[in-house]
Amino acid sequence: MVTPLPPMDFGPYKSQLGTKKKDKVSCEGGTGFYTGEKNDTLINASIRVDSPESAGGFAALPSVMSGGFGNDIYSFKDNDTSWGFIADGGGGKDTVSFPKKSPLNPSVKIPDGDGYVNTVLISDRDVLVTYTDLKNEDGGRPIGIIFADPFGQQSQQSHKLEKVKFGKKEYSFKKFYRSLKKAAAASSDKDDASHHFSEASFEELGNAGVLNLDSFDDLSQLDSGAYLDIALFNNAQAI
Repeated sequence: MVTPLPPMDFGPYKSQLGTKKKDKVSCEGGTGFYTGEKNDTLINASIRVDSPESAGGFAALPSVMSGGFGNDIYSFKDNDTSWGFIADGGGGKDTVSFPKKSPLNPSVKIPDGDGYVNTVLISDRDVLVTYTDLKNEDGGRPIGIIFADPFGQQSQQSHKLEKVKFGKKEYSFKKFYRSLKKAAAASSDKDDASHHFSEASFEELGNAGVLNLDSFDDLSQLDSGAYLDIALFNNAQAI
């Protein structure tokens, strides 16, 4: 029997490995989960932390979620605090699932002044989608998801995300992304625009305070896409 190699950590996120069976795991904030083979379900369990210096008076500790060689489901059940980093590593037909009334749902109209969705294309490869809640004067971000290489540019089979689901309504990832860009274009001339779109690097997002990257010693691991190789390696070690 071949002894698996120790998993690699992605920045500050300590790795936990799944099994070669079907896994259903709650992915706690601050940890990376790599579920290996079969059709796995990864449930986001990011942690909300009181932080007076942060917008809205709180910050979020996200989880890293990485399914392996199967048809995996990434589930975000809570609109209160949903922060995650999805780096699929193994192919399959993968689905990202949100509540029907999530503000990220392109079919949901965000009331004027309540908040806005910000979609960012990172390094021409990854996609960040956040929701900023303006119902309090400071405007915190309860939702933030990074989809790592969702179009499969670095590896057509390994990293691609196929579907995004809101309740029972499904979009291909490309249609979901295009719908958010279209909504941003439609509302760009409004003072209280409900959607925004931009392009940036991880370093620029860190400097702007959109992402807290202080715990990363080397940001090149992000901008280079090295975390995708980490996902592939760790999923291969799951037993």
